[in-house]
Amino acid sequence: MNRIYPLLFTSIVLHALHPSIARAQGEDVCPSVFEKAELEKEAIPSEQALRKVVGDGRLYFHTAPDKQCQSRTVFVLPNDRLEAYAEHGEFTEVIFWNAKSRAGTAGWVATARLAEIEAARVAQAKPAVVSSISLRW
Repeated sequence: MNRIYPLLFTSIVLHALHPSIARAQGEDVCPSVFEKAELEKEAIPSEQALRKVVGDGRLYFHTAPDKQCQSRTVFVLPNDRLEAYAEHGEFTEVIFWNAKSRAGTAGWVATARLAEIEAARVAQAKPAVVSSISLRW
């Protein structure tokens, strides 16, 4: 019976550490993924930049175009509008302008959750006034 306790303890410790190990690996990957994306990303022309969030639920921002680099607290909701700047793989680099604070939040989001807003519809919309270019993460 004494042999069971060390095995049980080891099992509990490994299970408890697993999320932090995965998080540490993701944090190590993100800077290199970001740097690679900066060199390889494809720019989006400004006349095609406006996007709308589609689908259900929150669309989380990522610090780099990789699923391991997802933020736990930064997200947008369906029908929010974003400005897209570049694409890399399954991700689009965007900025979201908060209408109340006028602060911008930039990052990467899943391309599959975005729909392009047609230029004709954009021309009819009233332009937003942005007095601050401060980005926050």
